[in-house]
Amino acid sequence: MAPSVRITVGKLPSVWIASPEVKIEVVCRTCNNGWMGNLESANKGALKAMINDDPMWLSKKDQARLCRWALMKAMVIDAVNEERPTFYGDDERLEVKSGTIPVGNLVWLGRLSSKGFHAGGTDIWGDVGEDPIGFRGNVTTIIVGHLAIQLLTGHVPAVFAQTHLNIGCKPGAWDVNLLDIWPTSEPLRWPPSRSFSLEGGHRIGELVNRWKIGRNVG
Repeated sequence: MAPSVRITVGKLPSVWIASPEVKIEVVCRTCNNGWMGNLESANKGALKAMINDDPMWLSKKDQARLCRWALMKAMVIDAVNEERPTFYGDDERLEVKSGTIPVGNLVWLGRLSSKGFHAGGTDIWGDVGEDPIGFRGNVTTIIVGHLAIQLLTGHVPAVFAQTHLNIGCKPGAWDVNLLDIWPTSEPLRWPPSRSFSLEGGHRIGELVNRWKIGRNVG
């Protein structure tokens, strides 16, 4: 059988393989077999459908569960990066473990027209008042099969909690390429009205890089 999944790891060239499996040794066995495994099981039906390109309705509960799943994966990906301090703190991990979603998260769903695999994060900064880096954020993008999930988690010092944030992304047709699933407001039908592709217009790379604006700090 010919390879059917395109996988990209870091800055290495993309390759096509039959069945990607990535093992990451940053999770204890108790968590992996406990709350993390339970969260995987709770999302199995929705994830399987979207990965295999089956349209489906997502209830508000479905969206909340997917958000927790995305946060869990983002925390694992964040822990793997040993070149900088971890972004997510113990309090956030405990909230996700207990079944809640920490303040300061936005989550979107998209569709890739062909199968792919990607998992990576981007650190971002934003203006808060007169502080040019008062806001710190982490963007995680996960692509499995036809499903694309992007999560933005923001951290703002308590003193700036009520201050307007100046955060922006690259221009794009995000309103038709993506579904906003968190904060959730109503049931949504996946996929969005327009899909991403590997080449041509609405490339999936534009989603991965949409928060990479301004000065490159590493």
